[in-house]
Amino acid sequence: MSGTASDVTEPLRVSQLDAAELDSEVHQLMKNQFKKVIKYLKPGTLSSIEPELNSALRLIIWKFSLYDWGSTVGQHILDLKYKAESTSSSKTHWINSTQKWLYCLAAVGVPWARERFLDRGALPVQDSIKQQIYKVLHWTEVVWKCASLVNFLVFLQQGKYQSLLERLLGIRPVFQQQQMIRQVSFEYMSRELLWHGFAEFLFFLLPLVNFRNIKSYLTQQISGKKSRASLQSFRCKADYEKCVICEQWPTSPQEIGCVHVFCYYCIMSNYKAVASFFLS
Repeated sequence: MSGTASDVTEPLRVSQLDAAELDSEVHQLMKNQFKKVIKYLKPGTLSSIEPELNSALRLIIWKFSLYDWGSTVGQHILDLKYKAESTSSSKTHWINSTQKWLYCLAAVGVPWARERFLDRGALPVQDSIKQQIYKVLHWTEVVWKCASLVNFLVFLQQGKYQSLLERLLGIRPVFQQQQMIRQVSFEYMSRELLWHGFAEFLFFLLPLVNFRNIKSYLTQQISGKKSRASLQSFRCKADYEKCVICEQWPTSPQEIGCVHVFCYYCIMSNYKAVASFFLS
Protein backbone atom coordinates (compact mmCIF):
# COMPACT_ATOMS: atom_id res chain seq x y z
CA MET A 1 0.00 0.00 0.00
CA SER A 2 1.34 3.41 -0.95
CA GLY A 3 0.28 6.98 -1.34
CA THR A 4 1.63 10.38 -2.18
CA ALA A 5 4.06 12.13 0.12
CA SER A 6 1.66 15.02 0.60
CA ASP A 7 -0.90 12.70 2.21
CA VAL A 8 1.15 12.27 5.38
CA THR A 9 2.31 14.70 8.04
CA GLU A 10 5.41 14.43 10.18
CA PRO A 11 4.44 13.96 13.87
CA LEU A 12 5.88 15.96 16.73
CA ARG A 13 8.38 14.37 19.05
CA VAL A 14 5.93 14.52 21.94
CA SER A 15 3.34 12.58 19.89
CA GLN A 16 5.82 9.78 19.26
CA LEU A 17 6.82 9.66 22.94
CA ASP A 18 3.15 9.66 23.98
CA ALA A 19 2.49 6.72 21.66
CA ALA A 20 5.38 4.75 23.18
CA GLU A 21 4.10 5.52 26.69
CA LEU A 22 0.60 4.40 25.74
CA ASP A 23 1.98 1.12 24.39
CA SER A 24 3.72 0.47 27.70
CA GLU A 25 0.55 1.29 29.65
CA VAL A 26 -1.57 -1.03 27.49
CA HIS A 27 0.80 -3.95 28.10
CA GLN A 28 0.86 -3.25 31.83
CA LEU A 29 -2.93 -2.97 31.91
CA MET A 30 -3.40 -6.33 30.19
CA LYS A 31 -0.86 -7.89 32.53
CA ASN A 32 -2.69 -6.57 35.59
CA GLN A 33 -6.04 -7.83 34.27
CA PHE A 34 -4.53 -11.27 33.68
CA LYS A 35 -3.16 -11.31 37.23
CA LYS A 36 -6.66 -10.58 38.55
CA VAL A 37 -8.00 -13.55 36.58
CA ILE A 38 -5.48 -16.02 38.04
CA LYS A 39 -5.24 -14.56 41.55
CA TYR A 40 -7.36 -17.39 43.01
CA LEU A 41 -5.02 -20.08 41.72
CA LYS A 42 -2.50 -21.69 44.03
CA PRO A 43 0.56 -19.41 44.43
CA GLY A 44 3.37 -20.43 42.10
CA THR A 45 1.15 -22.47 39.77
CA LEU A 46 2.07 -20.50 36.65
CA SER A 47 5.49 -19.24 37.72
CA SER A 48 7.26 -21.86 35.60
CA ILE A 49 5.63 -20.55 32.40
CA GLU A 50 5.64 -16.85 33.25
CA PRO A 51 7.98 -15.92 30.35
CA GLU A 52 5.61 -17.68 27.93
CA LEU A 53 2.58 -15.87 29.38
CA ASN A 54 4.28 -12.48 29.06
CA SER A 55 5.25 -13.29 25.48
CA ALA A 56 1.69 -14.40 24.72
CA LEU A 57 0.38 -11.03 25.89
CA ARG A 58 2.95 -9.20 23.74
CA LEU A 59 2.06 -11.41 20.78
CA ILE A 60 -1.67 -10.71 21.16
CA ILE A 61 -1.04 -6.97 21.31
CA TRP A 62 1.25 -7.20 18.25
CA LYS A 63 -1.27 -9.25 16.26
CA PHE A 64 -4.26 -6.96 16.85
CA SER A 65 -2.31 -3.72 16.50
CA LEU A 66 0.84 -3.66 14.39
CA TYR A 67 0.01 -6.70 12.24
CA ASP A 68 -3.59 -5.65 11.50
CA TRP A 69 -3.30 -1.85 11.51
CA GLY A 70 0.33 -1.21 10.67
CA SER A 71 0.72 0.74 13.92
CA THR A 72 0.93 0.07 17.63
CA VAL A 73 -1.98 0.69 19.99
CA GLY A 74 -0.63 4.05 21.12
CA GLN A 75 0.04 5.14 17.55
CA HIS A 76 -3.43 4.06 16.44
CA ILE A 77 -4.98 6.18 19.19
CA LEU A 78 -3.00 9.20 17.98
CA ASP A 79 -3.77 8.44 14.30
CA LEU A 80 -0.17 7.47 13.53
CA LYS A 81 1.03 4.70 11.25
CA TYR A 82 4.42 3.22 10.48
CA LYS A 83 5.94 4.44 7.23
CA ALA A 84 8.72 2.47 5.55
CA GLU A 85 11.60 4.63 4.40
CA SER A 86 12.28 4.32 0.66
CA THR A 87 14.41 6.00 -1.96
CA SER A 88 11.33 7.31 -3.79
CA SER A 89 10.32 10.78 -2.66
CA SER A 90 6.94 10.83 -4.43
CA LYS A 91 5.51 7.66 -2.88
CA THR A 92 4.66 6.78 0.70
CA HIS A 93 5.21 3.11 1.48
CA TRP A 94 3.70 1.74 4.69
CA ILE A 95 5.30 -0.97 6.78
CA ASN A 96 5.43 -4.33 4.94
CA SER A 97 4.96 -7.90 6.19
CA THR A 98 8.70 -8.59 6.50
CA GLN A 99 9.20 -5.56 8.72
CA LYS A 100 6.17 -6.55 10.83
CA TRP A 101 7.56 -10.04 11.47
CA LEU A 102 11.03 -8.67 12.25
CA TYR A 103 9.39 -6.25 14.70
CA CYS A 104 7.58 -9.20 16.28
CA LEU A 105 10.84 -11.13 16.59
CA ALA A 106 12.54 -8.20 18.32
CA ALA A 107 9.58 -7.14 20.51
CA VAL A 108 8.30 -10.63 21.45
CA GLY A 109 10.97 -13.23 20.78
CA VAL A 110 13.99 -11.45 22.25
CA PRO A 111 12.27 -10.54 25.58
CA TRP A 112 11.05 -14.15 25.87
CA ALA A 113 14.55 -15.55 25.32
CA ARG A 114 15.98 -13.14 27.85
CA GLU A 115 13.39 -14.01 30.51
CA ARG A 116 13.56 -17.75 29.86
CA PHE A 117 17.30 -18.39 29.47
CA LEU A 118 19.14 -15.41 31.00
CA ASP A 119 17.07 -14.21 33.94
CA ARG A 120 16.19 -17.77 35.00
CA GLY A 121 19.59 -19.29 34.19
CA ALA A 122 18.01 -22.11 32.15
CA LEU A 123 20.49 -22.15 29.29
CA PRO A 124 20.96 -25.88 28.39
CA VAL A 125 24.76 -25.88 27.97
CA GLN A 126 27.81 -26.65 30.10
CA ASP A 127 28.72 -24.23 32.86
CA SER A 128 31.96 -23.05 31.22
CA ILE A 129 30.22 -22.33 27.92
CA LYS A 130 27.26 -20.83 29.76
CA GLN A 131 29.49 -18.29 31.50
CA GLN A 132 31.01 -17.22 28.20
CA ILE A 133 27.59 -16.88 26.60
CA TYR A 134 26.33 -14.85 29.55
CA LYS A 135 29.34 -12.56 29.30
CA VAL A 136 28.85 -11.99 25.56
CA LEU A 137 25.13 -11.35 25.99
CA HIS A 138 25.81 -9.00 28.91
CA TRP A 139 28.13 -6.85 26.83
CA THR A 140 25.73 -7.03 23.91
CA GLU A 141 23.00 -5.67 26.17
CA VAL A 142 25.32 -2.89 27.37
CA VAL A 143 26.16 -1.93 23.78
CA TRP A 144 22.47 -1.97 22.87
CA LYS A 145 21.57 0.33 25.75
CA CYS A 146 24.36 2.75 24.85
CA ALA A 147 23.26 2.73 21.21
CA SER A 148 19.65 3.32 22.32
CA LEU A 149 20.78 6.33 24.34
CA VAL A 150 22.66 7.78 21.37
CA ASN A 151 19.66 7.09 19.13
CA PHE A 152 17.36 8.89 21.56
CA LEU A 153 19.60 11.94 21.60
CA VAL A 154 19.58 11.96 17.79
CA PHE A 155 15.79 11.59 17.89
CA LEU A 156 15.47 14.64 20.12
CA GLN A 157 17.51 16.62 17.59
CA GLN A 158 16.02 15.33 14.32
CA GLY A 159 12.58 14.05 15.39
CA LYS A 160 12.92 10.69 13.59
CA TYR A 161 13.28 7.10 14.84
CA GLN A 162 12.18 7.26 18.46
CA SER A 163 13.60 3.78 19.17
CA LEU A 164 16.69 2.00 17.92
CA LEU A 165 14.52 -0.82 16.57
CA GLU A 166 12.66 1.61 14.31
CA ARG A 167 15.96 2.90 12.94
CA LEU A 168 17.25 -0.61 12.22
CA LEU A 169 14.02 -1.63 10.48
CA GLY A 170 13.77 1.66 8.60
CA ILE A 171 10.27 2.52 9.85
CA ARG A 172 8.92 5.60 11.58
CA PRO A 173 5.44 6.79 12.52
CA VAL A 174 3.67 9.51 10.53
CA PHE A 175 0.15 10.89 10.48
CA GLN A 176 -2.03 9.10 7.96
CA GLN A 177 -3.98 12.24 7.04
CA GLN A 178 -3.13 15.89 6.69
CA GLN A 179 -3.52 17.53 10.09
CA MET A 180 -5.75 20.58 10.27
CA ILE A 181 -4.57 23.66 12.15
CA ARG A 182 -6.87 24.28 15.10
CA GLN A 183 -7.68 27.88 15.90
CA VAL A 184 -8.64 28.54 19.51
CA SER A 185 -9.61 32.00 20.70
CA PHE A 186 -7.48 33.73 23.30
CA GLU A 187 -10.49 34.30 25.58
CA TYR A 188 -11.35 30.60 25.59
CA MET A 189 -7.79 29.57 26.40
CA SER A 190 -7.55 32.15 29.19
CA ARG A 191 -10.82 30.96 30.70
CA GLU A 192 -9.73 27.32 30.54
CA LEU A 193 -6.34 28.06 32.08
CA LEU A 194 -7.95 30.12 34.85
CA TRP A 195 -10.47 27.41 35.68
CA HIS A 196 -7.79 24.70 35.53
CA GLY A 197 -5.63 26.63 37.99
CA PHE A 198 -8.60 27.27 40.29
CA ALA A 199 -9.58 23.58 40.20
CA GLU A 200 -6.04 22.50 41.10
CA PHE A 201 -6.07 24.96 44.00
CA LEU A 202 -9.36 23.49 45.27
CA PHE A 203 -8.03 19.93 44.99
CA PHE A 204 -5.06 21.01 47.11
CA LEU A 205 -7.10 22.97 49.65
CA LEU A 206 -10.13 20.73 50.29
CA PRO A 207 -8.23 17.82 51.92
CA LEU A 208 -6.78 20.30 54.42
CA VAL A 209 -10.21 21.55 55.56
CA ASN A 210 -11.68 19.77 58.59
CA PHE A 211 -15.39 19.88 57.77
CA ARG A 212 -16.29 17.93 60.91
CA ASN A 213 -14.65 20.58 63.04
CA ILE A 214 -16.52 23.33 61.18
CA LYS A 215 -19.81 21.50 61.61
CA SER A 216 -19.24 21.08 65.35
CA TYR A 217 -18.39 24.77 65.75
CA LEU A 218 -21.50 25.91 63.88
CA THR A 219 -23.65 23.50 65.90
CA GLN A 220 -22.33 24.99 69.13
CA GLN A 221 -22.94 28.55 67.95
CA ILE A 222 -26.49 27.85 66.77
CA SER A 223 -27.68 25.69 69.65
CA GLY A 224 -25.85 27.59 72.39
CA LYS A 225 -24.37 26.11 75.57
CA LYS A 226 -26.69 25.01 78.32
CA SER A 227 -25.80 25.54 81.99
CA ARG A 228 -24.70 22.58 84.08
CA ALA A 229 -27.75 22.93 86.36
CA SER A 230 -30.18 22.92 83.46
CA LEU A 231 -28.49 19.84 82.00
CA GLN A 232 -29.03 17.98 85.25
CA SER A 233 -32.75 18.68 85.08
CA PHE A 234 -32.96 17.53 81.43
CA ARG A 235 -31.19 14.21 82.02
CA CYS A 236 -33.14 11.10 82.92
CA LYS A 237 -31.98 7.89 84.52
CA ALA A 238 -31.37 6.23 81.15
CA ASP A 239 -28.86 8.95 80.20
CA TYR A 240 -26.62 7.92 83.07
CA GLU A 241 -26.76 4.22 82.21
CA LYS A 242 -25.59 4.31 78.56
CA CYS A 243 -22.72 5.91 76.68
CA VAL A 244 -24.16 7.38 73.46
CA ILE A 245 -21.05 6.35 71.50
CA CYS A 246 -20.51 2.71 72.45
CA GLU A 247 -24.05 2.25 73.90
CA GLN A 248 -22.62 0.43 76.93
CA TRP A 249 -22.53 1.28 80.64
CA PRO A 250 -20.29 4.37 80.93
CA THR A 251 -16.76 3.68 82.10
CA SER A 252 -15.49 6.72 84.03
CA PRO A 253 -18.52 8.83 82.96
CA GLN A 254 -17.82 12.20 81.38
CA GLU A 255 -19.89 15.12 80.05
CA ILE A 256 -19.04 17.84 77.54
CA GLY A 257 -21.89 20.35 77.91
CA CYS A 258 -24.84 18.39 76.57
CA VAL A 259 -27.39 16.01 78.09
CA HIS A 260 -25.44 12.94 77.02
CA VAL A 261 -22.99 10.92 79.11
CA PHE A 262 -19.86 9.33 77.63
CA CYS A 263 -17.18 6.84 78.51
CA TYR A 264 -13.87 8.52 79.20
CA TYR A 265 -12.11 6.59 76.42
CA CYS A 266 -14.94 7.14 73.92
CA ILE A 267 -15.04 10.89 74.39
CA MET A 268 -11.26 11.23 74.48
CA SER A 269 -10.83 9.30 71.23
CA ASN A 270 -13.32 11.64 69.53
CA TYR A 271 -11.68 14.67 71.15
CA LYS A 272 -8.32 13.57 69.76
CA ALA A 273 -9.86 13.46 66.29
CA VAL A 274 -11.78 16.75 66.63
CA ALA A 275 -10.85 19.09 69.47
CA SER A 276 -14.26 20.82 69.41
CA PHE A 277 -16.24 17.56 69.34
CA PHE A 278 -19.86 18.29 70.31
CA LEU A 279 -22.99 16.16 70.22
CA SER A 280 -26.29 17.91 70.63
